[in-house]
Amino acid sequence: MVKSTARRTSRRSAGEGAIIETADGRLRGRAILPHPDGTRTVRRYVSGRTRAEVVRKLDDLKRESAGGFATGQTIGDYLSHWIVAVRPRIRESTHREYARHVTSYWAPLARLPLTRLTPAHVESAMAGLQARGLSPQTVRHARSTLRRALHDAQRDGLLTRNVAALARPPRLERREMRALTGAEVGRLLTATADGQHGPLLAVAVGCGLRLGELLGLRWTDIDLNGRSLVVRRSLVKAAGGGYELAEPKTARSRRTVMLPGVAIDALKRQKARQAVAKLAAGTAWQDRERLAFTDVLGRPHRPDAVSAAFRSIAQRLGLPVRLHDLRHTAASMMLAQGVPLKVVSEALGHSSIAITADVYAHVTPDLRREAADAMDRALGGGAV
Repeated sequence: MVKSTARRTSRRSAGEGAIIETADGRLRGRAILPHPDGTRTVRRYVSGRTRAEVVRKLDDLKRESAGGFATGQTIGDYLSHWIVAVRPRIRESTHREYARHVTSYWAPLARLPLTRLTPAHVESAMAGLQARGLSPQTVRHARSTLRRALHDAQRDGLLTRNVAALARPPRLERREMRALTGAEVGRLLTATADGQHGPLLAVAVGCGLRLGELLGLRWTDIDLNGRSLVVRRSLVKAAGGGYELAEPKTARSRRTVMLPGVAIDALKRQKARQAVAKLAAGTAWQDRERLAFTDVLGRPHRPDAVSAAFRSIAQRLGLPVRLHDLRHTAASMMLAQGVPLKVVSEALGHSSIAITADVYAHVTPDLRREAADAMDRALGGGAV
């Protein structure tokens, strides 16, 4: 009988796998790992001069197996796998954005080993994107995609730190926010009352909804008697072109919004106007979703067309604002009337109250004056 040239060493702790000592004094470790196809297992072997070295190599094998990669995977390898794996967990429009970032923005890092990526590499790549003409905001969005991908890698034990989170993003030049005054809102609503987008603009300034949320509203989301509406979806770009309805990105975006009188009146006008348009269109009417805001044939309005129409209206009225500034106007007016910041944040659908506080940290001079006047009233009204 031929004796084995290797002998088993002391048993490893639970989960470590088998380690044996070979005839030349080296240690050999074995791990049984799931095959990438998920139907079977495979044996993988490592060797080393010390038990600690073998344990480390076996742990590396297990981490690589968790991500489904071969040893020495690159950034490109990982991102190619990740963009497929993450798809079921996010909105289709978000997945398209992630995929574009991976292929268009992070390709320069593709050949780097995943474990050797540093914050400096990410910062250098971001500088390159800005040199290509991308805005700081776009570069920040690209960094967010990489940060999420590397967070998943860290969760799976492939990385010990998230270097994209450590990399410093480009500085943003904060754009001066413009909110309309009460008189300017009055001029806008009067001038557009009978126009195609008049009711939509009234709801926008009355409720602070995003444009996609307005265009995704169904009549079944609106309770005129209860003076409220529920934001359940948004109109977004579709994969094959055109637009589609999709759920909001965050849980806070799905919300109930109470309707002020100006919005209720506008929605009543819109409902009557749409009924006339549907009757006139007859069999050509195309609305299958019962959307609140449609064109004369029942089709959803294109967001870019609505924005362009508003720019023309604002220019004609001498109002230096974008359509999105109507959302700022709604928030500023609520705050000016003493509505608590938390309530305003919930109405806007911000993911956290901190975002609302940051966006509206400018607080108008009138609001600062009101704060001082309130303190005077609390202290008995006057200087000492």
